[in-house]
Amino acid sequence: MNFKKLEAFITVLEKKSFSEAAIALKSSQPAISLKVKSLEDELGIELFDRGHSGIQPTLQGNLVYHAAKDILQRWVQLNDDLKGFHDTLTGTLAIGASTIPGTYLLPGWIMNFRKLYPKVKITVEISDSTKILNKLLDHQIDIGIVGVQQLSGKVTFSPIATDSLVCITPNEFSPSEADELDFSELKKYDLVLREEGSGTRLVMEDYFASNGLSMEDFDTSFSIGSTEGVIAAVEAGIGISFVSKLAAAPAVKANRVQMIERFKPFQRRIYLSILNETANRPIIKEFVDFLVKNNSIY
Repeated sequence: MNFKKLEAFITVLEKKSFSEAAIALKSSQPAISLKVKSLEDELGIELFDRGHSGIQPTLQGNLVYHAAKDILQRWVQLNDDLKGFHDTLTGTLAIGASTIPGTYLLPGWIMNFRKLYPKVKITVEISDSTKILNKLLDHQIDIGIVGVQQLSGKVTFSPIATDSLVCITPNEFSPSEADELDFSELKKYDLVLREEGSGTRLVMEDYFASNGLSMEDFDTSFSIGSTEGVIAAVEAGIGISFVSKLAAAPAVKANRVQMIERFKPFQRRIYLSILNETANRPIIKEFVDFLVKNNSIY
């Protein structure tokens, strides 16, 4: 069995496109098509239902997909385990992170880790917390760093850092207006939100609930897919919001928005998430040990 054929098939199915798969694998579309066709010939089945629009697997193709994912994952794990016997740690570590830790914390952690292990190749994907955890469960990444936990017997969550939500408003808010603002009056303002699935949004909903509010209390709101987008929307005067203090501090310093100091910041934790079945892989174990040793919140 040629692993490159399995990799081509998996990538086509996940990207829903031969051309996108070619880009991801740094190959040509004809080469990807040939690998998939060769795999079909080798197995004696059709992997894709070509009678449907888009890329859809046949029933057999779906079975092959899950088996191929497991085969490649085991091969990667074997390689990493063997490399762990060397004096210098090598291999590839795929990290997924939600927006706040991925933007404001992870770059520094990676820089310091690579000072210890310069031969480790690290890839990073940033998305919302829900998508990152789904990718972790699907073995598309090795480690997740997110702002929320999920109940799962397959994943271990460890608090690795803290942050807080703070209220930001446009600079047009007068000092007296800002000083007198309280939670009962927030409903009269438009609210700028992160998208559903965002850890920041989930924490914001908990924050509101602890102060007797819910999203239904707001007549109008504006949703956007990044914290920087939220800050820009507030800066433009669209509404107010609650965002990570890590993200708000540079914007306040640059005089883009103002922070309402009268609200007590709502503390949140950033979690390191790993699959229980891969926790002992040398490259994952070393990175986890490094983070816990250097960033423990206890």
